[in-house]
Amino acid sequence: VFKVNGTLFQSCTFPPPNEALSTGKDIIQLKTGGRKWYVCGVADHCSARQMKLVITVLGDGAPAPSPTSNAHSTVSSVFGVVVAATVAIATIFV
Repeated sequence: VFKVNGTLFQSCTFPPPNEALSTGKDIIQLKTGGRKWYVCGVADHCSARQMKLVITVLGDGAPAPSPTSNAHSTVSSVFGVVVAATVAIATIFV
């Protein structure tokens, strides 16, 4: 998994291999507001399988997001689990 900027995210372009988050125990601290982009660097996972993740971190004082419907929450929760499992599996095979 690589942390990238928005342009590299769109094109599935990766930084040098030594910048990969590949230990399986990597910790990403989300201390500042804004968007954070991550892509899978294994084979064609990013471009063909769309193994990408965007995290939007709210800044200090930002209003909390409004509640969502149960159906949307369930889909979001399942997607989050799938993304987490995918990242974990990808780090095993890197």
